[in-house]
Parts: sequence; structure tokens; C-alpha cells
Amino acid sequence: MGQIEIRLDAVIFNDHGEILLARHEKNTKSYWVLPGGHLEFGESLDGALRRELSEELGFEDVEVKELVFVDEVLLPSRHVLHIGFDVHIVEEYLTNPGVITENETIKEVRFFSLAEIVNANHTFYPSKEFIIQLIENRTAVML
Repeated sequence: MGQIEIRLDAVIFNDHGEILLARHEKNTKSYWVLPGGHLEFGESLDGALRRELSEELGFEDVEVKELVFVDEVLLPSRHVLHIGFDVHIVEEYLTNPGVITENETIKEVRFFSLAEIVNANHTFYPSKEFIIQLIENRTAVML
């Protein structure tokens, strides 16, 4: 029997309402996801997300805020529970988010506007529509 994966996602916006995404490459596939990673046994949600942001992007001094979403991806071969938190990062990372550590699957990190996501031909996980909804929800809260 397979395992349920628990993935923690950081929802990070800059001052222009753009969302931070990381481009992963695995095998021959390239796709954009929210920064984050898997929960390990014995970790708190907050601690795991901080660890992942440090390991993957070199982000330190992040502030994990409120829960933004819980989403489930259920496929015949995979079951993933996504838990997303609003995360605030220091100003330095907002202006230069391209800090990538030794993680060989992450190839690029950058902020996307709503228009860029809508018009992009890239693959997004969990889906393009999901990322668009996150941006639209953030915009509605800011109004």
C-alpha cells in the first residue's frame, strides 16, 4: 500500500501582487510549483516549511503566517495532501528570489504576475487554475 505524502507550500507575494514559484526539472519534465516540500516525521508544519525554504532557496528569517489552503491530489499512483501557508520573507529575497542552493531539481525561482500565469504555456502544479485562484484571492483581500 502506498503512503500519503504531506507537502507544505509557501504562498509568497511581492509588493506587486506577484506570486513566487520555483521551476523543477525531473527526468524530462519541467514544471512550476509553490516553494516548499515534504513534512518529515516528528516535524511541526511551521518547522518543516522553514527547513524546506532554507534548504531549497537559502531563505532564512521567514515568517510562517496563517493557513491559506488545504488541497488534495489523488491519482492512482500518488496521494498528496498540500497544506499552504502565507509566508513573509525579508526584503532582500523579494528583490532577488533567485537564490538556489544545491538542490538539483530546482532550476529557477521567480515571481509571476497574474497575466504571466494566464498567458503561460508552462506546466503548473497542482494546476494553472489553482495558482490563478491564489493570486485572485490575494488581490480580493488587498482591495
